[in-house]
Amino acid sequence: MKKRKKVVQGGTWAGKTYGIVPIQINKAASMRNKKITIAAESIPAIKAGALDDFKSIMIDTGRWNQNNYNATDRKYTFPATKSTIEFQSYDSIGKAKAAGKRTDLFLNEANYQTFEITDTLMMRTSEDIWIDFNPTNQFWAHEEILPQKDSEFLLLKYMDNEALPKTILEELHMKLEKAYFDPFGDHDDPANIKNSYWANWCKVYIDGQIGSLEGVIFNNWHKIGSVPLGANLLGGGMDFGFTNDPTTLIAAYEYDDAIIFDEVIYRRGLLNSDIAKLAKGFNAKIYADSAEPKSIADLESYGLKIEGADKGADSIRFGIGLLQEKDFYVTERSLNLIKELRAYSWAKDRKTGTTTQKPVDAFNHCIDAMRYFAMMVLNKKRKRSVKIIV
Repeated sequence: MKKRKKVVQGGTWAGKTYGIVPIQINKAASMRNKKITIAAESIPAIKAGALDDFKSIMIDTGRWNQNNYNATDRKYTFPATKSTIEFQSYDSIGKAKAAGKRTDLFLNEANYQTFEITDTLMMRTSEDIWIDFNPTNQFWAHEEILPQKDSEFLLLKYMDNEALPKTILEELHMKLEKAYFDPFGDHDDPANIKNSYWANWCKVYIDGQIGSLEGVIFNNWHKIGSVPLGANLLGGGMDFGFTNDPTTLIAAYEYDDAIIFDEVIYRRGLLNSDIAKLAKGFNAKIYADSAEPKSIADLESYGLKIEGADKGADSIRFGIGLLQEKDFYVTERSLNLIKELRAYSWAKDRKTGTTTQKPVDAFNHCIDAMRYFAMMVLNKKRKRSVKIIV
């Protein structure tokens, strides 16, 4: 890619970030006095994404020197060239302006960053600008950047990643089988669509095409930097998993009448002893999936305050309704919970195409944990109002 603004759109496991980061490393290692900024929507997102890839690549290629990395500023200096790569997040135009000028900018998962902040960063970038994203919908990169003559476009798919693990390839093929009668046939043929939700998912995350996730269930949540000092821990919700699904623990706090959810555990392959260790010190009642009484009893024996959530008729819709009643907040570090909230959707009727009142059974491991808590705790607080945190 030769033009100044490089827009890289693609599906999951297409190698977008893992391909762009080495280009930044090469430039910083070979050219003098380059200031490269890699930015994402939040500090937890940048740490779990581009920064983690950067460290892996540097270590795998024998280039990492801990003495050259400032962990506080998340900045790596290349002594031979005096060039730097910094990993940042900007939540206001003021912070973007205060960051000063740079030579290069890489906006990772740019569809979750605002155009106003992005434009401020680009105006202070003198050389290359990289933009990557999963195309969950059309946004400012398509509308504002691509029409400009100094921009170019690249579409990547999982087939472009020659290092794709076999296990991931199998997972993606299973998603295709959920979506289409002929997984490797014409994905644009309506007669080939088996499930509209999974067809849209595959369109975005496998084919790398612009999708439109309709019927998203939760639109009443907001991100917050962290749990405020003085917030009261009300309890938590837990959903069990093991091989394919993760075990999750979501903590719930109250602050100035607002409810704040914080992701504590999201991990596959956990034994009950592992869960107990990770939840050690959680000094509040945990409400878990009552379909796992043995696990609940076992975790009680490890000292956790845990009980099964009461699940009556239509408990899924009831729990969703409780969570929809008032605005709630989610901490920035709750990356998996945020992903689920953006994807959790109502299913569609196959014949009519209309939205049903039944959610798709996917992207719900954190949300199920939230539901258990809501049914056992929030149900008793339904008459209390929620104030917006400023």
